[in-house]
Amino acid sequence: MQPAGSFMSARRVSARTAVPKAFLHKITADLVRTNLIVTQTGPTGGLALRQPCNEITLLHIVEAIEGPICLNICLLRPQECNRDRICPGHDVWGRLQTMLIHELQDTSLAGLVEEAFRLKKQPRNGNGDIPYLYPLREVDSRTLIFQENASL
Repeated sequence: MQPAGSFMSARRVSARTAVPKAFLHKITADLVRTNLIVTQTGPTGGLALRQPCNEITLLHIVEAIEGPICLNICLLRPQECNRDRICPGHDVWGRLQTMLIHELQDTSLAGLVEEAFRLKKQPRNGNGDIPYLYPLREVDSRTLIFQENASL
């Protein structure tokens, strides 16, 4: 939400995001290493984006910190599992991983900033519901049946 090229101190980033400073320092190193942010020492220093926020996606950030998206090792190294060709779950994991990657790729920091401004003006209702799916009924103590929110 800061102007392009402006630096924000790690202390202020930590306070505004509720990310503990120790964890922030760890992920800062990952983000610097992958050229997503730049750091500057001194009283006017801090952290700044290296690229415009519309060019940085959540996929860039997640992969900088966690490495490649991999929901199951068989998707990263197909020959790892001897059940690869007969596993009924393999295609499910592959579809889920593809959907996750696309969603992260389609979400830029600029889009998140726009959403943050929108939410400041009109916060969610705060009832704890999942924003896109709502439970229809509880089947048992571990299973809920969901329906899509028709108002979206």
